[in-house]
Amino acid sequence: MIYYFSGTGNSRYAAEKIARQTGDRCVDIADIYRGKIKSVVGKTEVTGFVFPVYYGGMPEMVKRFVTNPEIKNKLGKYVFAVMTCGGNPQAAGLKFTRALGREPDLCASVRMPDNYVIAYAPATGKEAIAVLRKADSKLSGFSDRILNGETYIMQPSVPQKIASVFMYPLYEPFRTTMFYKATDKCVHCGMCAAICPDSAIKMVKGRPKWIKNKCQHCTACINRCPAEAIQFGRITENRGRYNIMKLGQGDTE
Repeated sequence: MIYYFSGTGNSRYAAEKIARQTGDRCVDIADIYRGKIKSVVGKTEVTGFVFPVYYGGMPEMVKRFVTNPEIKNKLGKYVFAVMTCGGNPQAAGLKFTRALGREPDLCASVRMPDNYVIAYAPATGKEAIAVLRKADSKLSGFSDRILNGETYIMQPSVPQKIASVFMYPLYEPFRTTMFYKATDKCVHCGMCAAICPDSAIKMVKGRPKWIKNKCQHCTACINRCPAEAIQFGRITENRGRYNIMKLGQGDTE
């Protein structure tokens, strides 16, 4: 079984590709928490986790999931983790290992198109597709290793470890919803509320309202809004949006 967490589609893309190439099944961690998925049967001898790197570590929901005793008791004989990131994974693999309580058999990262619009302009068009094509080759290599039961552990450098030490503690206070807003471009479709992993958005009189103080900061609401109506303060106003579905890469099953 492969568990994944994804906001704009990068980690879902990676998880589904590995699942197809290894003959396994994958399931969205957020859907499990939201009760949308009751049970999915995949390979019991293999357990995989695919997730994006946030601030040199894991999304809060992924950390909560892998530390769950029920999940730990269901781990297969072979365990792998594939982390997606726009640049450097820092020491996210070590943080995953500590949270899981055991060393995975394979722990690696793959570069995917930048999508954290809150920090920088995301990748679009040909640039994003070129990154995906390179990722395809790397993901295929991971799939081969998984099928062959090979051990592969990506080791972070000392500077990467130091960066994670300073960066990851910032994630908790920075995942505030305080600055999210919907502009007058909102078309009242309700997509943001439907796709939020945390169910942090509620439609009130046809407009989104953030009803929780914190969320995962996956940026699904910003990047996937069809009208580009959602902003995070003023810093996202002049930045583009990233949505893997718009690249024709999202519906991979």
